[in-house]
Amino acid sequence: MNARIAITALGLVTLVGLAGCARSCARSEPTPSPTPAASGGPAASAGDAARAVLINSVVLGHSLSPDGTVGTPGTSFAQGGPLFVAVNVSAISPGTEVKLSWYGPSGTGEGDDQLVVPPGATVVNFRAKDTSAWPPGPHRVEIWVGGAKAGEQTFTMTPSGSPPAPSSPR
Repeated sequence: MNARIAITALGLVTLVGLAGCARSCARSEPTPSPTPAASGGPAASAGDAARAVLINSVVLGHSLSPDGTVGTPGTSFAQGGPLFVAVNVSAISPGTEVKLSWYGPSGTGEGDDQLVVPPGATVVNFRAKDTSAWPPGPHRVEIWVGGAKAGEQTFTMTPSGSPPAPSSPR
């Protein structure tokens, strides 16, 4: 019986000693730094994940459906014709600003559009302002979420009077 008590006591002392060492040893060892994201920047955050989801659901088109999504997708638009962008924001917190910056063939800015994601929104959409003065050729629109660039989409402007080229399936 005394041997059993002695072994139990020795086991408890060992466990207490190990627990104490674990606490003090953890303080003295350096804390590993977070693994950088693949882009070489800081570790991925929830915002980065949301932007990754969001940019994969940006659709340009010629019209909008009643639910706010693009009804007729496209990548080629006639000068002066409608150009819509629908952005799936289901992964973005309400109150977050979404901004579009439009650029022409030479990289010249053609304007910005922005809005704040309303509560309960799953899609927000934008209509490009008057595109009649935008030169024909390749253009791009940058998508910014919460002040950080989330990506970009390219499209083509054709001279007014030219029918837009059919869009390629996504």
